[in-house]
Amino acid sequence: MSTSTESSKTENLQLSAPAVNSADSTADYEDDSIIDDIADEEGAPAWMVTFADLVTLLLVFFILLFSISSVETEKFKSVLSSIQIALNQNNPVASQIIIQQVVPAKESSPSEITPIIPQPGTDVAEQAEAPEPSDNDDLVNDIEAMILEQQLGDFIYVYTEGEQIIIRIKGTILFPSGDVELFDDALPIFDDIYALFKKYRDYNIDIKGYTDNSPIATSRFPSNWELSAVRATTVLRFFIDQGINPKRMSATGYSDLFPISSNETAAGRAQNRRVEFVLEKEE
Repeated sequence: MSTSTESSKTENLQLSAPAVNSADSTADYEDDSIIDDIADEEGAPAWMVTFADLVTLLLVFFILLFSISSVETEKFKSVLSSIQIALNQNNPVASQIIIQQVVPAKESSPSEITPIIPQPGTDVAEQAEAPEPSDNDDLVNDIEAMILEQQLGDFIYVYTEGEQIIIRIKGTILFPSGDVELFDDALPIFDDIYALFKKYRDYNIDIKGYTDNSPIATSRFPSNWELSAVRATTVLRFFIDQGINPKRMSATGYSDLFPISSNETAAGRAQNRRVEFVLEKEE
């Protein structure tokens, strides 16, 4: 009896053992399958991290640009005022109209803008004062009047370069060829120029002498450098003798440098032989 019971227990153990092993193996198989599925899933590539950082930095950069590009009202008005002042020197009416169009509507109201616009039946001069002429304008006008009165338009020319006023005189009416003695006809011209120098005392005077490229070689003038320098100082001495303050004056010879015409023709060489007065207001 006991022997059959033990046999029965042994058979039960043998039957149950394979069932347990089958379940474990199935579980292990399922775990391996899940792991394989997870491994097979495609994740985000590594470069996406760098790309995301780059996009974030670009966003911050453009936000920063936008914040610093906003217009400050006071600075904007200050710039407009400077432009308006500069434009008023030439055309007060036009400059005011331009400024009115530039100012943003949200920053200005009609009550804040008072452009100078001609009204029917009203003289513009009554609404805006024209800028007063400068000393340079007065001096240039006086020089041109002297040239016209003396009928010297073929020999004397006046022009401006920045703040400088330049009087150019042909050498053919000042000196004989290769010499530094002034022609008698040049003295009345210098007398008129002296009167202008005396009237406008706050201008410094730089006298420049020029020659053409024709070579000269004498005992007195070994080259055109000496000739141009002595001609400039001869003119300088004339005005000093007339009473112009020497501290206002200087003289320089430039030989055949800086020609204003071709040296290939006689007419061109005559243009290059010249004396120039460079006038500049003393600061």
